[in-house]
Amino acid sequence: MNYAPVVDEIFSQIRGVNFAVHLWDGKKLKYGTGPEKDFTLILEDEHTAKRLLSQGALGFGESYMDGRLRLEGDLEAYLKLRHQFKAIKPSVRLATASFLASRSMLKETKDQISYHYDIGNDFFKLILDHKTMSYSCGRYLTGKESLDSSQQNKIQMVCDWLNVPLGAKILDLGCGWGGFATFAAKKYQWQITSYTLSQQQFAYCKKRLAAESLSKYIKLQYRDMLLDLPKQQFDAIVMLESIEHVGKARLESFVKQLYERLRPGGVLYIQTTGRYQPKPPDAWTLKYVFPGGYLPSQQQLVSAASAAGFQLRKFVDDTPDYILTLTEWIRRLESNRRVIEDMFDPTVYRLWELWMHGAKVAFEVHSMGLFRIELRKPE
Repeated sequence: MNYAPVVDEIFSQIRGVNFAVHLWDGKKLKYGTGPEKDFTLILEDEHTAKRLLSQGALGFGESYMDGRLRLEGDLEAYLKLRHQFKAIKPSVRLATASFLASRSMLKETKDQISYHYDIGNDFFKLILDHKTMSYSCGRYLTGKESLDSSQQNKIQMVCDWLNVPLGAKILDLGCGWGGFATFAAKKYQWQITSYTLSQQQFAYCKKRLAAESLSKYIKLQYRDMLLDLPKQQFDAIVMLESIEHVGKARLESFVKQLYERLRPGGVLYIQTTGRYQPKPPDAWTLKYVFPGGYLPSQQQLVSAASAAGFQLRKFVDDTPDYILTLTEWIRRLESNRRVIEDMFDPTVYRLWELWMHGAKVAFEVHSMGLFRIELRKPE
């Protein structure tokens, strides 16, 4: 089958941008009516077109990573365009092309192996803020703060929402590089139990606690929060973008376990990337960025909290803060492109480039949101 007319049929239905598509056979297709071209999409071979038809986000992501699909110009303009694909009108030709492409993918003898890697602390030091090493959304009060200031604002806000006394017992689930724990231990002398499942983060935190003499306040645990929560009760529990790893099936039961780990009057703080309506993650994200992950919807979070017995005190949508945070992460990623490619290879750089720009676009088109939630256990 000739897939060039199929590509043309799809892109001719896109509205609102001016772009071009260069095909493997030399054809250059132009679309849109804007004054300036936003981007040019380059398909290196027919195989790439078949992958896009048969494998959707996975085919697009892997083709972008391995360079068989290239884009010149505004990557985010194309990623926004992809949100229009669900409105493409069906046709016999499209259905036939998708069927044949899917069948040819099944016939391939080459296995599609997941790309496993341990990206390491040196990579994240290039991207994250230098004060807290926070791999989560910052808090922008004016919109003009530096990344470092926004992350410190976020941690201070979390502490303010917890509103527990000096020396309180805190469970920090998914502690990252220890930004929250070290800040809170220094300022409030809270007794903090911190969980991580990353060996890189565990090693980094151990050195940090020793260097800052905080081991008497922070108990660092290399443990899986889904399998091995502590038995004692705490004054507060903090989850900074870690509840996304719980999964849809276990969300309600896990929130009930957190309720049991709080003393009466205790507080659960959740910051999460979530959905406005339930939606499963795409195959590329699950394979390369977020294995086993699930972004809960607003209603799923509220329902799970209510079923556990929590009182909902605050539910704040701070999505604009994540757009600003990702903008700075992207700037740092792109300014360190050569360093990252030398450190790993171009495939790794393109993976992170695609994920960060894709996440930013998803927030901008309201496919995802950033939620901050305060839940209280009744006295």
